[in-house]
Amino acid sequence: MYQEFIFAHLGHSGFSLPFDINLETYFESNFRAILDSIVTAEPTLGTTLIGMAIAFGFGAIHALSPGHGKTLVSAYLIGSQGTPQQAILLGVTTTITHTIGIFLLGAIALFASAYVLPEQLYPVLSCVSGVTIFLVGLSLLNQRLHSHSHNSHNHNSHNHNSHNHSFHNHDHDHHHPHPSAAPTSLGSLIKLGIAGGLVPCPTALVMLLGAIALHHIVYGLFLVSGFSLGLSCVLVILGLLAVFARQWLEQFPQTEGILQRLSLFSAVVVVIIGMGLTFVATNSLPDAWGL
Repeated sequence: MYQEFIFAHLGHSGFSLPFDINLETYFESNFRAILDSIVTAEPTLGTTLIGMAIAFGFGAIHALSPGHGKTLVSAYLIGSQGTPQQAILLGVTTTITHTIGIFLLGAIALFASAYVLPEQLYPVLSCVSGVTIFLVGLSLLNQRLHSHSHNSHNHNSHNHNSHNHSFHNHDHDHHHPHPSAAPTSLGSLIKLGIAGGLVPCPTALVMLLGAIALHHIVYGLFLVSGFSLGLSCVLVILGLLAVFARQWLEQFPQTEGILQRLSLFSAVVVVIIGMGLTFVATNSLPDAWGL
């Protein structure tokens, strides 16, 4: 049974894997065949586990695709004094929001399609996500500009190498370590995670609706769970890499200036991402709603 299911995924619908093909091209050209075979499989224990594994792969690929939360997660954490726990929280928050969005859009597609279609809601959600990210980015930029100015003032006030007294001269160095970024705010962390996962992936929605159409509701939930787990793992790993990379750089005193500029740059990146998402979503609203 397991062999038949694997062959259905790897050999069905003219689906083959030549050894000299680019993986990205391969997935693009065979995406529908993979998706169809996942959704239409008979949901036994074996097929459910294999289907979840393939959905996990789709979620991981989706997390690495252009325009998803990886840039947001990396830019935020590498520019702040983030911890591994916060990297995990940010990735998990993004994934939970993403999963809830899939279920909500699925419910709308099933029960409210006479009034509104999921494709009409995508630009709205994208616009809300973009505005939220933009506002969080502005808050980060203001916070980090203030922190940068404060650190520069303290450095100029406390960095003195010699004191001349009437009875004796002595030199002594005072080293005052200053953080190169403001501590990460839990509130902004959660807001950014929610905004980053607010727009559900159409692939996961197709998995859910396809399984429901075949009366395999539980199987569809398992597929979406596998997809979300793959998404979460990649986002968490990228977040941890950003945190550890910053912590490694902080070991070298000469990188303090670089880290301060990196902190400001990462906040600017978050602002630009928010502006870009809002602009694209606003332009697509008239087409989606027939305006």
